[in-house]
Amino acid sequence: MSVCERDRLGYDPTLYYNGEEHRWETKVYDDSTDAHKTFELVSCMRISDRVCGRHICCFDCKEIKPSGDIDEHGKPAAEPCGVLVKSAWVVCSFLIMKEIMDERRHEAEYIAKHAVRKDVDSLFSLVEPKKTAKTIVDPIVEATLTTINNGFSALSRKSLDAVIGKDELKKYGDSFDLDRAVESTFRLSKLNEELFRGVSEADMYPLFRDFVMLVAHHVKAGAERFIAERSVKPKGKRKKISGAIEPVLILPYNGGDFKPEGSDDRTKIDGALALCELPSPIEPQGSPNYKDIFAIGELKRWERDSLQAFTQLAEYTRNIYANQDHRRFAWGLTMCGTKVRGCLFHHDGVRATSTMDFASHGGREKLVTLLVHWSFCSFTRLGYDTNMTRLREENAWEIRCPNHDNDGKRNSFTSYVTTRTIVNASSLFGRHTRCYIARRKDDTSGMEVVLKDSWSLPRDLKKQSAISTVPNEARNLQLIKEKFAGENLNFSYPQVVTSSRAKLSVGGKYIIDDTLAIYEYDDGDEEQIYRVRSLIVTTPVGRFIKRVKNEAELVLVLSDAMECHNAILKKCGLLHRDISVNNILVITNDGDDSLRRPVKGLLIDYDHAISVDQDSTGNGTRSGTLPYMSIHNLEGAPGKRSALDDWESLLYLICWLGTFGINSKDRDNINKKKTAEIEKWRHGTMQDIAECKRRQMNSMDTFSGLILAGFQEEYNVLKLLATKIYMALFQHDGCKGAYFDTEDIVATDSFTLAFADMLNEPQGDQSSSKQPKSDPLVVRKEYEKEIVDDLLKAIRAAAAASEDFFLQKAIAQGNETAPNQ
Repeated sequence: MSVCERDRLGYDPTLYYNGEEHRWETKVYDDSTDAHKTFELVSCMRISDRVCGRHICCFDCKEIKPSGDIDEHGKPAAEPCGVLVKSAWVVCSFLIMKEIMDERRHEAEYIAKHAVRKDVDSLFSLVEPKKTAKTIVDPIVEATLTTINNGFSALSRKSLDAVIGKDELKKYGDSFDLDRAVESTFRLSKLNEELFRGVSEADMYPLFRDFVMLVAHHVKAGAERFIAERSVKPKGKRKKISGAIEPVLILPYNGGDFKPEGSDDRTKIDGALALCELPSPIEPQGSPNYKDIFAIGELKRWERDSLQAFTQLAEYTRNIYANQDHRRFAWGLTMCGTKVRGCLFHHDGVRATSTMDFASHGGREKLVTLLVHWSFCSFTRLGYDTNMTRLREENAWEIRCPNHDNDGKRNSFTSYVTTRTIVNASSLFGRHTRCYIARRKDDTSGMEVVLKDSWSLPRDLKKQSAISTVPNEARNLQLIKEKFAGENLNFSYPQVVTSSRAKLSVGGKYIIDDTLAIYEYDDGDEEQIYRVRSLIVTTPVGRFIKRVKNEAELVLVLSDAMECHNAILKKCGLLHRDISVNNILVITNDGDDSLRRPVKGLLIDYDHAISVDQDSTGNGTRSGTLPYMSIHNLEGAPGKRSALDDWESLLYLICWLGTFGINSKDRDNINKKKTAEIEKWRHGTMQDIAECKRRQMNSMDTFSGLILAGFQEEYNVLKLLATKIYMALFQHDGCKGAYFDTEDIVATDSFTLAFADMLNEPQGDQSSSKQPKSDPLVVRKEYEKEIVDDLLKAIRAAAAASEDFFLQKAIAQGNETAPNQ
């Protein structure tokens, strides 16, 4: 033991003390660069205190990266990593990634079981070329099938043993060879036969890869002939593919069972296809990256594994949206045995073609036709936004936004260049919201704006509404702009620069980019949700709320956000309905009162906002972000939502930040034992969370013991503010508590019923006179104006105290202008 290495003694060799620099350092392997990076440990946030388990240790770190400069000691200076100066969070864990992957896998399993609509053969029509292109495409399909059929005739006369050797199989796919590609296609078609049962799932991708290159070989030959013929004809007589781009090649990636760059987990995909410009050579593509993948392919040895193939395809396609900002929808393929399906992932589900049986001539013809049509159809039909151009040298995007729908210039556009991506579309379904910091391309002042790109739900989910209605948020922001125009306000609000439905150029015409634009047909699916894609440009530019430095700044930000909320409700009649951490931003105050109010708050995202007069009865619809949703919102209770629901969301937001920290600096103070109650706000069904919140909010004792007790000790201001908001919402004289009857509670929630069952105490007849008489959360609506006034007084008092804090701080620092403020 005295002479063996430290790692054999149980120590981590990547974590060590640098005696010369007097600091702890750690080395972390970065698989994206295939190199190690060195980090300085600034502080320890969490140390494992268990004998068994994951042994998680967390450190706040800075990357040590030579800058080329020399410090005062004559040694190479270090600078933080990347372009931005920020700390890196290094988490040493064996199973933390497994938990994330398991959660995503469960979601993908649900999608595969419930969200896949099969046998939708109208997908073939979606990529079918126009008549002018069919004269080019049809001969390519015919030539490919002729090559396959002739090859099959020759191979069928050979001994099967001659084409099934494992050693020979391993050499497949390194480059393209026409004879070998035909042989690979032959083997794929025979997978169900007895002599080919030894071919494994790992062997399938090299065979499938050669088949794809076989099709690409004929596509390239046909496309080059077409381009050559077009170039020698007079311009007026040239063939033109209406509404299509120049032909591209669909080529496979090399290898198989690989992890592409751009993935934030450890999952590996069976294979993938890329779009390559002509005249690219026919060969497998190297270095797979989710930024460039056109479609993912999942291969399974047997047809019975089709559910698993759909599950994995759904799980991995999420990374395409996360890495490709210009992706509107995504394609994919599954191959289970000899049965192949094409898949289209849209914003609310998956559509799959009927099976194309590779063992039959008809099945092979369908698959060859699909691959050829992909090569000749427009980028819009492949799922890309042609109004976005990647500026590789600047590492940015140029986005052409249609000018406002009502400006009289139907097809006029304004170009914006992104400087930073702040939100990407990391989910498989939903709005796929992407947000950028950008500037106008023709603006030399460098003024920054926020550009939001999202697929919103219209008021009515019927398809006609999706076509004709301006998206909710765009309409709401225009209303706010009109109502607040020319007013001198003491709070900030998002000021719309331009907003419009996105437009696509299809066949020389501009159309609205909505769900129908994806399919370009109506297949009569009554359950289809129709979305409209909107592009909204606003100012000012804010930062995430967790960038606040202390409690005082947070209180000012929350105060401004709720002042804005109250003014918009009164002036515009709009209820926000999604108060959450992501929808309140911090902006720097450059005004005359900056010493006492160094920051301001900005309430954003009005996509869920509705007019308070829109529905006089209410339909119990849910909206919002799960941990912060009000109890009635979670329950989907009938009746209109009110301002009290949004103030209740604010209370939960304050409790969340008070428990888990208002910024990254305070996260090391989290007491895991004290977060158990609030953790229940993001796990389980909505009904379970609602029941949990009713119990926690029922009395000051439960609120204090279960929620306030979890706050970090130094957050005295937040505790006081949370208490005042709680008292106004849940302890008003006319409607105390959160249960239906606080004097004689009848068990209706699983928590109380479980204990009653353990004690064998009957809860009585639920239809008896002991039934709850009234819900205090319904009763409190009668006192809404009075309660809102109390809430505004509470948060304004807290904001005034914060202003006082900053003013006194400025005076203490000797700032001469402080007394004037």
